[in-house]
Amino acid sequence: MNTKTIFRLFLATGFILWILSWIGDTNGILPASTYGMIISVISTGFGIYFWLKSYKEKRGFYPKFFKIYRDLLKKMKKNPFNGFFIMVRHLLKFYTLILIFSMILVFIGFVTIGQSEPVKTVQNYCENNTEINKITGKINHYGILRNVSSQWNSETGSSELSLVFVSEKGIFNVSSKLEKENG
Repeated sequence: MNTKTIFRLFLATGFILWILSWIGDTNGILPASTYGMIISVISTGFGIYFWLKSYKEKRGFYPKFFKIYRDLLKKMKKNPFNGFFIMVRHLLKFYTLILIFSMILVFIGFVTIGQSEPVKTVQNYCENNTEINKITGKINHYGILRNVSSQWNSETGSSELSLVFVSEKGIFNVSSKLEKENG
């Protein structure tokens, strides 16, 4: 296979796995959805590598992203609909850009929100509360995607969040409302 076919195969696989992993995570298909997200990132990385390699083989140099961006901006200033037409002509590149952007957002969200005080408090409560443990059993895995709405400072705050986890007795969706007063 040539590099053009290989990069398209890797990018398409990464995109499909990413979408299926999002659906799996929100529906509690854990930890398979987490593994799917990791494999998706790896597949997309290989796809980008082979795309850059194919680009250089065909043109003799790597893409000049800043120059491409300036040219697109000029075309869109002349006619705003040019952005739509460019997107349709370069559909795989557009989807790849959206895929990479969403992967970066999920990573940033997991590192910041997923490790925040409200999330850790809810996880600790679920793991150590005897009434919850009677219903759920031991918690094995938390989903990567979390829905959090918070307003915090060092002394007070409030937070609403939801997350999914898999335990010995099934899959559970957790919703919580937290209030922090006087530290």
